[in-house]
Amino acid sequence: MINPWIIFILILFLSYVTGSTPTSIIVGKVFKRIDIREHGSGNAGGTNVFRVLGWKPA
Repeated sequence: MINPWIIFILILFLSYVTGSTPTSIIVGKVFKRIDIREHGSGNAGGTNVFRVLGWKPA
């Protein structure tokens, strides 16, 4: 059986990696091949993705 501390550390690590991944920049590159920070408000947030790319990618 796996030690509960190992599971806890693994969950912490995966949560950190998931939270630090700039998904809006990745979506901009995949859907329109643009850097979302260079368009719209310049913010890499979901609202700017919606404004620049539309509702499907957001």
